[in-house]
Amino acid sequence: MTSPHGPGPLSTEIDTWQTEAPSDQAKILESVLECLPDGVILADLSGTFLIFNKAAKQILGIGQRVVPSTDWAQTYGFFHSDEVTPYSSDELPLARALRGQEVNGAEVFVRNKQVPDGRWIKASGVPWRDETGATRGALVIFRDFSDEKRSQELNERLSNVVEQTADSVFITDRTGTIVYVNPAFEKVTGYSRDEVLGSTPRLLKSGEHDGHFYKELWDTVLGGRVFRGTLLNRKKNGQNFHSEQTISPIVGADGRCVSLVSVAKDITERLRVERQEAQLEAAHAIQMRLYPREVPQVPGFDIAGAVHPAESLCGDYFDFFPMPGGCIGMTIADVCGHGVGPAILMAQARAYLRSLALTHADVGEILRRLNDILTVEGSQREFVTQILLRLDPDARTLVFANAGHPSGLLLDCNGDVREELGSGGLPLGLFTDQLYSSSRAIRLEPGDVLVVFTDGIVESSDLAGSEFGTRRVLELIRSHRGDPARQILEALNEAACSFQSGGPQLDDMTAVVCKVEG
Repeated sequence: MTSPHGPGPLSTEIDTWQTEAPSDQAKILESVLECLPDGVILADLSGTFLIFNKAAKQILGIGQRVVPSTDWAQTYGFFHSDEVTPYSSDELPLARALRGQEVNGAEVFVRNKQVPDGRWIKASGVPWRDETGATRGALVIFRDFSDEKRSQELNERLSNVVEQTADSVFITDRTGTIVYVNPAFEKVTGYSRDEVLGSTPRLLKSGEHDGHFYKELWDTVLGGRVFRGTLLNRKKNGQNFHSEQTISPIVGADGRCVSLVSVAKDITERLRVERQEAQLEAAHAIQMRLYPREVPQVPGFDIAGAVHPAESLCGDYFDFFPMPGGCIGMTIADVCGHGVGPAILMAQARAYLRSLALTHADVGEILRRLNDILTVEGSQREFVTQILLRLDPDARTLVFANAGHPSGLLLDCNGDVREELGSGGLPLGLFTDQLYSSSRAIRLEPGDVLVVFTDGIVESSDLAGSEFGTRRVLELIRSHRGDPARQILEALNEAACSFQSGGPQLDDMTAVVCKVEG
């Protein structure tokens, strides 16, 4: 068909092409092939390269070589996707096309001396047939897609990270419709992926944030800025949880927000632990104020007491307080267990004991009354072992009562045990109507050393499981009996801690020392 306006440029070029001699056509075709950005290789049935264009040499790093087809893979450095396993030459797209196969988009890694860092090519091969349909050879066309491959691998790695991260991730479009959630989102919220896709983040609203809060959030992200904050969200089961959340806008080519990415960490447990630690710290500070700030200054006596808690809250207790007749009350006690419950019981016992000691001189009767109070108010899972002592400075006598506590020791000036302050009843808080007997009045002599302690000291264990024991307590008191009471306490605690050979302190350590001066 002829154009009404005469022949156009394209028809003229075609007519010119058709009138060219075959040799000239070949030159034109060769020129076109050399201009192509893709590599082109044509081989005959023997594997001889008939065409090997400039792009092929640039991409492969090596130009046309006269080598048998069996050496193609080794000559050019063709590897499988692991970048390590060499291709066998008969697996290559060109070799397969020579066998009559069509190959589409095969990925081959190329690495040789001219391409030391390697590059990825994507190749397609077809058999080359003449006008009769007979196979004359094969053609392969390939391109360098290293940048695409690396981008694809990066995207896969990022996808794996997002899929496997413990943080909850969801993505919405610009309108807030959820288009993706990761497995952590499903685990944290209880919603499955199918339940939330196409929905909006409103399904997580707990009702704890007002409309102004959400308006500021949306104004922030739609304005191209990142939102960071802590939200109180709601799970599918109705349970609220605290979410430390970052919402980032993804901006398109036109500068507008096209999607939103939310990364959230469930910090409910962390906040619970932080609150608990703050409460424990406050309770510890209060408890420390319950211990005596100073020891009684009694002429003729050197008195000291110390507690070394195993945890922030201590179940051990020691105290000094006035008693009728100008006497001094001293006590040491150990509440079963650790934590808030035992600490509260210790504070209660201290308050009741001090109140009873104001009007009662009989230490056994005080323990009886204290036991009845603790039994009614406490539980049998929490009990108290205690030694209560009444020191009469004028008469230089000591009376004690022991409710299930480890025996105290009274050593004479030579370091020998004069008296054991043994138990005379059950621990406090177990059963009502228990009787606790007061000892006889024990005469105190110059050089005597009284020491009472909790089981945290004698039961301190080394790495082999051996206990510090009463024998070592005695040996230490004997060797330090000439030291002031405070130094004896410090030496006792240091020895018990050293005995543990770096192991953890498992129980509170508390002791009271009273030395009789000449």
